[in-house]
Amino acid sequence: MIQLRSFLVRYPFLCTLLLGLLFYVLPFKPKPFGDGEYHEGTIQLLDYILAGFQGPIRVDKGLVTLLYYALPYSLVHFLHLDSAYYLSGVVFNVLVTGLAMHLLFKTFAQLQFSVAAQFWPMIFLCVFPIPLYYAMGILAEPAAFFAVAWFVYAWVFFVQEKNQSKMVVQLALALVLLVGTRPNLLPFVAVFLLYFWTYSSAWQLKVKCTGIVFFALLALHFFEGSVNTVSPDFKSTVFRNQLVWSRFELRDEPFNWLPQHGQDAFASSDYLNNLKKRQELDSICEAQQLDKTTYFIQWVKQDILSHPLLTLRQYFFKFFQSQSFVISPLMKSEKSPLLKWGIHIYINAVNFALLFGAIWGLWMLCKEKNYALFFPFLFLWGWSLLYVFVFHSEQRYLFPLRAVQFFLLAYTVEKLSHRPSLKSTDAA
Repeated sequence: MIQLRSFLVRYPFLCTLLLGLLFYVLPFKPKPFGDGEYHEGTIQLLDYILAGFQGPIRVDKGLVTLLYYALPYSLVHFLHLDSAYYLSGVVFNVLVTGLAMHLLFKTFAQLQFSVAAQFWPMIFLCVFPIPLYYAMGILAEPAAFFAVAWFVYAWVFFVQEKNQSKMVVQLALALVLLVGTRPNLLPFVAVFLLYFWTYSSAWQLKVKCTGIVFFALLALHFFEGSVNTVSPDFKSTVFRNQLVWSRFELRDEPFNWLPQHGQDAFASSDYLNNLKKRQELDSICEAQQLDKTTYFIQWVKQDILSHPLLTLRQYFFKFFQSQSFVISPLMKSEKSPLLKWGIHIYINAVNFALLFGAIWGLWMLCKEKNYALFFPFLFLWGWSLLYVFVFHSEQRYLFPLRAVQFFLLAYTVEKLSHRPSLKSTDAA
């Protein structure tokens, strides 16, 4: 047992690769290309480069994800085969996920966590390898998971005053990668940078970090605007649909946590009512020539004010639903209920053990007044939760936080092992 613990702690990158190889042969995986936007957009990006930087590119949900997949796709682009693109992307995702775990374990070592404290995050990765589940598809989640792990690594090293000039660059790049793969986290980055300016550090470092983030995101914004083929109304429509869906999600069926798309017999009454309300609001706006986005926002505000207790109940269930894990094809299959619910209960028992272990770690950071670590992780987790409360919630929106939860779990185990308290790294 001691040898196994030592091996897992010493070689997190290798262990993740071995798990990725095992997961590749398992039958349950996400859709290979998700909704197809990243796959199609990355191919268009490569064609754009080969054509002398000319032509359109489909950018639905973030340009950085296309740049991320351009690395493996470029190696097999000459084949023009979806199977080759998929294999290259999956191999790259597994390598990046392994690197993310490597950065987290370097962080544990920097804080001098015990072997036991470092062992448990790897055990949770082994018994519930959701980072590798998402690595099996051409999705934004693997890049976002790496971005959060990189952020944790760079921030911990920064507050430990280890190569701060170098770490502030890595910190800024991690934030750019995070926003580029998860645009909904832009408010978190803004709040974090405000906190960073209050942190006791040289003003040159503050300017460097803020400048890199600002100019990188500005450049990405202008480039995306110049090549994107997606209509601006597309994102407005998605915004309105998610906003209205949030008001019906878990409303009449609070325990129906299956992902909803309305294309099979498993569509919930909540989802169907949401579709009816969208059509009703669209009809009112078209008949009265009203701005749809403004009218939808007004309706959502009024619905929240009219149903405060219902809203609180929805948010309570959304807290758990958005951080649960449901294998939709399995739960919708005709397999034995014992098998389906057995697997479902197992994976979420492990999942929520990690969740509550992380919450405990966050509480201990606050109790010990280690605010330099407490506030950034609270901001990231808090904003992610606020987003799924106000908009349609999906487990993938909170998945990248697994990297923070792994860190907080290790912190919890370290404290429960009765080792001497880590000195607060807050220099504010």
